[in-house]
Amino acid sequence: MLLHELDGDEGNFEELSLERGDDDRLDVGPDDRLLLDLSALAMEDVRGAWERLGVYRSATERTGARLVVILSPMLERRLAPELQPYLVRIERPRGSAVLARHLRSDGLPFGSEDLERPELKDLLASAPMRDIARLARTIGEARASRRHGTAFADWCTAAVPAVTNWADEVAQQVDGLTEGRDRALLLAGAMLDGAPMDAVVAAAEGLIRQARHPVESQSALVGPDLLMRLRALQMTRSQGGRLDFDRLAYSGAVRTHFWTYFPGLRDHLVEWMADAVHLPGLGLAERRELVTRFAEQVLAVGRPDDLWELAERWTSGADGALSAEAALLIAQGLEHEKYGATTRKQIYQRAALGQLTPRLAETLTDVCRHVLAATHPDLALTRLYHLSSRHHVGAATYAVLELARSDRRLFRHLFERIFSGGRSEPKFGYRLLIALLDPSHLRIEPTAPELVPVWRSVLAGLDRAGWEPVVCSWLAAAAVDPAWERAPGVMTQAAGRRTGLLNQLYLTALAWQRTGLGGPPLSDASRLAVAARFWRSIDRAQGMDENLCNDNQPTYSWEAS
Repeated sequence: MLLHELDGDEGNFEELSLERGDDDRLDVGPDDRLLLDLSALAMEDVRGAWERLGVYRSATERTGARLVVILSPMLERRLAPELQPYLVRIERPRGSAVLARHLRSDGLPFGSEDLERPELKDLLASAPMRDIARLARTIGEARASRRHGTAFADWCTAAVPAVTNWADEVAQQVDGLTEGRDRALLLAGAMLDGAPMDAVVAAAEGLIRQARHPVESQSALVGPDLLMRLRALQMTRSQGGRLDFDRLAYSGAVRTHFWTYFPGLRDHLVEWMADAVHLPGLGLAERRELVTRFAEQVLAVGRPDDLWELAERWTSGADGALSAEAALLIAQGLEHEKYGATTRKQIYQRAALGQLTPRLAETLTDVCRHVLAATHPDLALTRLYHLSSRHHVGAATYAVLELARSDRRLFRHLFERIFSGGRSEPKFGYRLLIALLDPSHLRIEPTAPELVPVWRSVLAGLDRAGWEPVVCSWLAAAAVDPAWERAPGVMTQAAGRRTGLLNQLYLTALAWQRTGLGGPPLSDASRLAVAARFWRSIDRAQGMDENLCNDNQPTYSWEAS
């Protein structure tokens, strides 16, 4: 919000990270708005964080950008004296005001007296903002379920225990279950809350097999039926045939309890999860919900590598159809407060250095394009470039070009990436540059200085047949779009005083003026006007006096509007 409320609409908004290396250059422009969140920094990373902060601060002061840094209390105590004047403490907002905003945003009716209810007092006074946000969501769930009354007081009564008290309730319930099959049904129900009942039962049976729990050999007609077992576990089969918990938001507490207090079960749950997504009866929404719940628990207990194990399994062999679920797993890692940086690093290592199956490469492309690019566009561009150049993913090439075409900083970033050391496929790099220069897709100013070195590289690195089509497309754009009128001068500037290149540009413009060389249909006068201006710019680049131009060609000036 500090950055959002700054005056002016210019500049980029970007969240910075600490894992940048030589491969991920910081390129800051005037009025850029930068956010660096150090609130969850580990003690062993403090020294590197201060060094990186110094780099960021120097860049922002040099360019006129704005930088906001979020510190933890530990870092605040270690802040250098020269930075103390910039320190601002943001106090906790009133809990009632935050809850009111959430409720209004969700369209939930309430009165001011509703926020003064006794059961809300302690929670609103001291709970973290995430718990107040969760309370608002749970109140909305209570209303939507139509099982907890019709007034705010009823919804609130049902929601508060779901946010504050279920942990002890779950512990007592699990401790009281002596049968492994009942615990399996409870956990499967929590992982698949809201899914079809048959899928939940099959999931429970799969969990029993995976955990190597002894399977009873007695007849299926012996013992309590499913209805009685569900009632004993305080679960219900809805009229639509789906599983519901009797208590609001109770399933989340069940998941957390099993993942936290049954550590020996975690490896079995990873294997169970690999098969659970194939359960019959699960639709796309149920699979996505299951994947999200699994990722949440895996990350909560510090096992981010489990996400990659399943993602790799789901994008190889017969499981290749689960690319969307694999992408969701990795996206959950990217968005995690603690493991986001680790996930970004792992994506880079796999894209730049690893061997990927085609489906996993496509999955990483989707994640970089739709998730990482939203918060770290420069890091996304680097990873997409490697996926495009090393793994030949067409969608990655498209995504790289889309990012670079729309932003001058990313345009520079891609150009530097293509011509950094160790380029193994120069032809690929030139093809990318030619596509980047396509005027039909370029969204930065055609006279931007970033375009000059790109043109210089293309003109010097390719023969005339390689760059002639894009030169003609620029001439055609200059004939139909006033914003492109001066753009051909960029090509002349890039050619410098190299007479051979300037002569080839002259001949290309002459052929385009006479024949059109494809492109949109233009009148002879339009083509002649553009070509004549281009020829004059070539003459000036060669040091020729403008008065020596061909008398048969009309006089035009690049400075003319």
